[in-house]
Amino acid sequence: MEIGPFYSREELLAFGFTKVGSPTWVSRKSSFYAIHGSIGDHVRVDDFCILKGHLEIGSYVHIAAFCSLSGVAGVVAMGNCSSIGNRVSIFTGSDDFRANSLNSNLVPQEMVSTISGDVRIGIAAMVSAHSVILPGVSVGDAAAVGAQCLLSHSIEAGTVLVSGAARCIPVGKRDVAKILELAAKVMPNSGPGALSEKA
Repeated sequence: MEIGPFYSREELLAFGFTKVGSPTWVSRKSSFYAIHGSIGDHVRVDDFCILKGHLEIGSYVHIAAFCSLSGVAGVVAMGNCSSIGNRVSIFTGSDDFRANSLNSNLVPQEMVSTISGDVRIGIAAMVSAHSVILPGVSVGDAAAVGAQCLLSHSIEAGTVLVSGAARCIPVGKRDVAKILELAAKVMPNSGPGALSEKA
């Protein structure tokens, strides 16, 4: 039996989806981890996408190449007729970058501080290439998010959003000594000085 470029409905159900519509065109070059949720009708997922956790994908949805949808700490819901461009990343969980904690899934979880929340992409909404959507964000119905936008807050239906001048702005300081102390507890044979020298 010849295997085509797209996963069959049965294969997608075997990954953990409870409902898969028809037709679907989900590239075999995409990867799936700990999946549950559903896929509607007329859905296309292009090459090299990574899909994880709880995903509720509506009908007539296009997920372009190299996208990452992480529904591990919440639900990623994509409304009917929505689309996301190349290399869009959607997170339902993120490290808290202002916290005085470590930031790896491999260290004890009591040393980690995270932010989590569901993400919703509304009906007929579009998110352009290289954009990042953080936990708890809702993109309203028919909204349009331009390339390279970082969404940390929800936007209303019909909003058109574009990225501004690229600048990195300091917004605070982390407690370096405390964080290195936590790291030293994870790596007991390396003090903070040794960790700094390796960095």
